[in-house]
Amino acid sequence: MRLPLLLLACLALVPACGTEPPPKPSTAGKSAAVKPNRLAKERSPYLRQHQHNPVDWHPWGEEAFAKAEAEDKPVFLSVGYAACHWCHVMEHESFEDPETAAILNEAFVCVKVDREERPDVDRVYMTFVQRRTGRGGWPMTVFLTPEGKPFFGGTYFRREQLQQIVANTTTLWRDRRADVLETAEAYAAMVADSADGLDVPATDDSDAEILKTMRAALGASFDHAHGGYGRGPGAWSPKFPPHGDLLYFLDKGGARMGPAEREQMLKTLDAMEAGGIHDQVGGGFHRYSTDRAWLLPHFEKMLYDNALLAQAYAAAYALTDEPRYRRVVARLFGWIEREMKRPGGGYASSLDADTEGEEGLTYTWSWAELEAVLSADELAFLAPLMGLKAEGNFRDEATGAPVDRNIPHWARPRDAALEARVDALLDKLHAARRERAQPPLDEKVIVAWNGLLLSAFARAGTHLEDPALHARGRELAAFLLEHCRREDGTLLRFPRDSGPEIVGFCEDHAHVVEGLLDLGEATGEARWLEAARDLGGRMNALFLDGARGGFFATSDEHHEVLIARAKEMWDSPIPSDNGAAARANLRLYAGTGDETFRDAADATLDHYRSAMADARLVAGVTALLRALTDRMESATPGAEAHSAGDAHARAGHATIEVFAEKAQAAPGERVGIVVRLSLDAGWHVTAGARPDALGVDLGLALAEPAVVGLEDLRYPAPKQTLLGGETVLVHEGVVEIRATLVVPADAVRGPRKVGLALTFAPCDDRMCEEPVVVRLDLPLRLDPETGPRRHPSLFR
Repeated sequence: MRLPLLLLACLALVPACGTEPPPKPSTAGKSAAVKPNRLAKERSPYLRQHQHNPVDWHPWGEEAFAKAEAEDKPVFLSVGYAACHWCHVMEHESFEDPETAAILNEAFVCVKVDREERPDVDRVYMTFVQRRTGRGGWPMTVFLTPEGKPFFGGTYFRREQLQQIVANTTTLWRDRRADVLETAEAYAAMVADSADGLDVPATDDSDAEILKTMRAALGASFDHAHGGYGRGPGAWSPKFPPHGDLLYFLDKGGARMGPAEREQMLKTLDAMEAGGIHDQVGGGFHRYSTDRAWLLPHFEKMLYDNALLAQAYAAAYALTDEPRYRRVVARLFGWIEREMKRPGGGYASSLDADTEGEEGLTYTWSWAELEAVLSADELAFLAPLMGLKAEGNFRDEATGAPVDRNIPHWARPRDAALEARVDALLDKLHAARRERAQPPLDEKVIVAWNGLLLSAFARAGTHLEDPALHARGRELAAFLLEHCRREDGTLLRFPRDSGPEIVGFCEDHAHVVEGLLDLGEATGEARWLEAARDLGGRMNALFLDGARGGFFATSDEHHEVLIARAKEMWDSPIPSDNGAAARANLRLYAGTGDETFRDAADATLDHYRSAMADARLVAGVTALLRALTDRMESATPGAEAHSAGDAHARAGHATIEVFAEKAQAAPGERVGIVVRLSLDAGWHVTAGARPDALGVDLGLALAEPAVVGLEDLRYPAPKQTLLGGETVLVHEGVVEIRATLVVPADAVRGPRKVGLALTFAPCDDRMCEEPVVVRLDLPLRLDPETGPRRHPSLFR
C-alpha cells in the first residue's frame, strides 16, 4: 500500500483508555461559555458532555457526510464513551481549546460518536486503527474521506500533536488529494478484508489439542506474584480482570480446572479482591489496574465488568465456601442496586472515572479526610490493614510522582473477626464519601450489558442460594422483554423512549438470550426458555452468515451499511458476539431439540477453529473456547455425542462420565443414570457406602437441592487389598455407580441441569491425595411427554 509520506511522519501514536497510559498531558485553558452545538439534542450523555465545546460537532449521520461532500472537506471522527478518563483529557486539552477548535472547524466536518451507542461504527474504525498501528483504545481519532473511508488515525493525541496532524492533513488534502484517496481506498479494502477477524492459517488440530494450546498459553502469561495475565513475557501492566478465563474455568463447579488453573484462578480472584481495583468502601470493581499489583486503577466503573465478576466470585464461593467471595458479591450487588438501578427499569452503563475534572477524586482519601471521619483509635486500627499512609499510598500513573492521597486496599492478611470490624469502619467512610461530589453517571440502559447482569442475578442467586437475586433477575428479564422491544418483538439497543431507537446488535441478542437461559435454569420456569427460543431464532435470522458461518455484528435489515460488515470474534472485554451466540445456540438446542440451533453453533465454531488454535490469540477468544468446550463436554438430546457421556469431566487421575437413560422425562417419572469413574492405571479409590470402608469413600450426591430427587444408589462390589499393613476395600479400573432420578409429579416443564457431585480421593500404593469433589451438570428436559430410551448397553 502506498502511503503519503507526511502522514507516515506524523507523531507517534499514544494509546489511551483501554491500553497503556499516556504521558502526563499538558493543560490548555478551558474555553469560555459557548452556544450549545448540535450534540445538545442527542440522547447520549457522552455526546451531551461535548455540547458546549467550540468544536462544531455533528452526530454520526447522513447530514455530516453530505456536508463534507458539499464543502469538499475530510471528516474528523472522534469516538469515546462517558466513563473514559483520557477521553475527558483530550476534550479539556483540545476540544475546549478555542485555537484547536478553530483549526478543526476550518479544515474538517467534525463528528462525535458514543461507542456504546454505535458499537458498529466503533468496531469498523477500531479495526482500521488496530491494523494500522498495532494497538487501539479510546478516545479514538480517525480522519475520513466524505465517503467514510479512513486514511489516518490513532487514539489519544496531545493538543500540540493534534494541531500538527491537522496542519499536515490539510496540506495533503489540498496538494496530494490523489494519494490520500488512494490510501483511503486501500485502507477501506483492508478493513473489509479484516471484517471477519480471521488472518491466521488453517488448522487440523482436534478440539482437545486446541484446548491444550489454550491452557499452555495462559500458563505462560500468568503472573505468579500477583495473579492475572500479561500481554507478553513480563508485561503485566496494565492489568484487566480476566473475566473470560475466570468464567471458563469456574464453570461447571470448577471441573475444567487442573491444579495449575485452580492456582491461577484463585490467586487472581484473591489479588483483585484485596486490591485497589476493588472499591473496598462502596463495593464493585473499577475498569482495570494501571499497575501489576492491582493497586492503582482507572476509576471508571462499568456495568459489564461487575456483572461478569459477580458471576466469577459467586462461582468461586460455591466451589470453595470462602466467605470473602460471598462478601465481594454481596457488596457488588449492593452498589449496583444503590447507584446503577434506574427508576424506569434496567441498570445504567457506567460511572465516570473523573469527579470535577480529577480522576478518582471521589474514591481516594487524604490523611486529613480520614482523620475527619474516623477516631484516632479507629484510624490506627484501619490504616495498617488498608495500607493507608499520611503521605499517601500510590504514585501518579503518568509521572510516577508521589500523591498525598490513599486508595484503600487490603495490605495485610485478615480473618473473619477483623473483617467485621473493618466493614463497620468502611461503612463510616462510605457514608462520608456519599456527601462528596460524585462521578457522573452514564444513564444509558444498554440491553446487552443488562443481559450480562441478568446472567449474574441468575447464576449468583443459585451459587449463593439467595432467592432475592433470582427475584431481581425476574424483574430485569420482564423489563427487557416488555420495554426493550418494538411492537413487532424486535429487540432494541436501548429501552423504548429512553434513547435513540436503534435495533439491537448481535451482542444485545446473544447476551439477553444467555441471560434468559440462565434464569430459566436457575428458577425452573419454562417461560424464560420460551422467550430465549424466540429471541434466539430472531438472532439467527438477523445475524447468522449462512454461507460461511459466524455471526455478523449488524443485520442487513435494520442497520446502516458501513464500509464493512464486521463479525466480532474478540472478547472486548465482554464475551464476543460469536462466542456468546454459539454458546446460546448450543444451549437452545439442548433445551428444545431444534437442530437449527445446533447447526448455527457448529457452523460458528468450525468457522473460527483456526483462531482458537493459535496460541497468540487464545487470550482474546475465550468466549469461543468456552462454547467449543461446552460442545465437547455435552452430548445434547438427539445430537451426535462429542464425548462418551451425557456429561463428563477430568479430575483426580480419573475421567468421570454420566449417562442418563432418557434426555426427556415426564412428571412422576423415574430415570436411571450411570456415573462411570475410569481411574488411571496404578490408582484406586476406597469403597463407598460400606460401613467397613476406610479413608475418604467414593460417594455420589446431588450438588445442591434440585427439582429432581436422587434415590437407589448402587455401588459395585469392591475388592479387598492390603495397603500399609491394613486390609482396605477399594475400587480400581472402571467403576460404575447406578442411581435413579425421581421427577416430582408437579415438576414444571423446561430444560434442567441436574448437578451431581462425585467425591473421592485418588490413592496409589503409597498415599492418598486430597479429596476431589467433581461436579457434573446432567441435561434433563422435563416435558409432559416422556422421551425415548438411550444407551441400551447400560439400561436394559
